[in-house]
Amino acid sequence: MSSNVKYHLSVSSCFARMAIQRQLEYPSFLVSWLLMIPIQYFAGILMLKVIVEKFQALNGWTFPQLAFVYGLGLLSHGLMVVLFIQSWNIGGMVRHGEFDRMLLRPANVFFQFAVMHINFIGLIDLIPGVIIFLYGCDLAGFHLGPINIIKLLLVVVGGALIRGAFFIITGSIAFWTKSSESLVGFSLNLMQRSAMYPLSIYPYIIQMVLTFIIPFGFICFYPACDFLGQNDRIMLPLDFVGWTPLVGGAMFVLANKLFNMGLKNYESSGS
Repeated sequence: MSSNVKYHLSVSSCFARMAIQRQLEYPSFLVSWLLMIPIQYFAGILMLKVIVEKFQALNGWTFPQLAFVYGLGLLSHGLMVVLFIQSWNIGGMVRHGEFDRMLLRPANVFFQFAVMHINFIGLIDLIPGVIIFLYGCDLAGFHLGPINIIKLLLVVVGGALIRGAFFIITGSIAFWTKSSESLVGFSLNLMQRSAMYPLSIYPYIIQMVLTFIIPFGFICFYPACDFLGQNDRIMLPLDFVGWTPLVGGAMFVLANKLFNMGLKNYESSGS
């Protein structure tokens, strides 16, 4: 058991070193990313502020609470970009036959896929995310005590698993269709919109879909309800932030199974 864990950790660290070396070959890209991402995220929080101040609170959610939700969503998004950004390009990998080499190696293909590209540059996404989240915590009066920090870590990891698993699920469609980029792009936009605003502003049927069918509400809305003491949530059997890592783990297991099902239909097109 211990030797198996050491083997997988060794392979993961090897992939991580190679990924970092590849990304550091283009320092100008790193600089452009460092400029572009903060502008995008800070513009997003500014837009929320303008919406609330010029119009009204969103179904009772004030700007401090919205800033908290937005920042919480950026944390899990940043972690997902670091760990699972390769899930955005499954279609391209299928068309170019990039799974061939994975099938030839004496290791689980899904494991290789999951650790093949640790996106070091994606850490830049976390910088404005942390700043905006701390800003939201200050505005909303949320205390970052030891218990809340542990809960927060569980929510961020669980949210990243939900995001990554959903992209793997949608991307795996390419094993049958040879293309999934449009579906992945739609999923990215849907995820961003549903995570930026509280689910309670949508019709009840949409809330149900984003809770029980496409569980994006567990990325930050339901945890934020618990953290901030909001009561406008769909009633669930349990009422705590532990839902997010549970849902994330379940979705990742589902993503693994669908990926492996698709892999059985994989044909190296090489074009």
